[in-house]
Amino acid sequence: MLQNEELAARPGLLQRLDPRIKLLTLVLFAVTTSLVHSLWVLIALIGVTIALAAASRVGIASFERRVWLTAGLLALLVAAPSALRIFTPGPVAVSLGPLVLTEPGLMGVATLVTRVVASAGFALLVVWTMRWSDLLKALTAMRLPDVVVATLAMTQKQILTLLRTVEQIHLARESRTLTRGSARGDRAWVTERMAFVVRKSMKTADDVYDAMLSRGFTGAMPSLVKLRLRPRDWAWSAASVALCATILFADRMIGP
Repeated sequence: MLQNEELAARPGLLQRLDPRIKLLTLVLFAVTTSLVHSLWVLIALIGVTIALAAASRVGIASFERRVWLTAGLLALLVAAPSALRIFTPGPVAVSLGPLVLTEPGLMGVATLVTRVVASAGFALLVVWTMRWSDLLKALTAMRLPDVVVATLAMTQKQILTLLRTVEQIHLARESRTLTRGSARGDRAWVTERMAFVVRKSMKTADDVYDAMLSRGFTGAMPSLVKLRLRPRDWAWSAASVALCATILFADRMIGP
């Protein structure tokens, strides 16, 4: 959260845009990524995310590390078995004893991983270059149901509250423990604390909702953020649409 506030306050390219335009255009990039089939075009899209991160004064090394170690690693673990010959027949590319990887299988894995990494990069740019209050206001302005916006707002606050609770529980146990416990005892303690946090989460949610109703909550999340479109927002929108059209045309010409 602290890093998000710091990055969103920087005078970068994406930070200067209206939250609604930024959200729509970056979603457009993500949708375009899902329609691309060429591996080389997907790699170029990853390059676009890096360029946008640099123009928005986001640390490229930190940005790429977060994208590849989360979305990239998960996509690789999910897609890796499809490269085996028993799932994807074709010419053999690598033979590791009983594990035989085919060229079509490896190409499919590479395509899926690069597509996920590119999409995750665009999503991370939205989160990192926009304050949470601006994002909620943009979602409300885009006619997203109030219950969804309210749920997102309360979920974020609840996560921070529960993280603080978990930290306090851990510090309390450390300060009262003189000897190292057994592995079985530690597992039992962790399980009990997990159940405690779940119960606390449910009770807190009910208490907060009752408190909101008693103060006149009607379902809408009020915001002091004022949104206004500027010429640079329209220019960015036009450039984004043109770039996405060019990407799809290039993908059609190059092919898988």
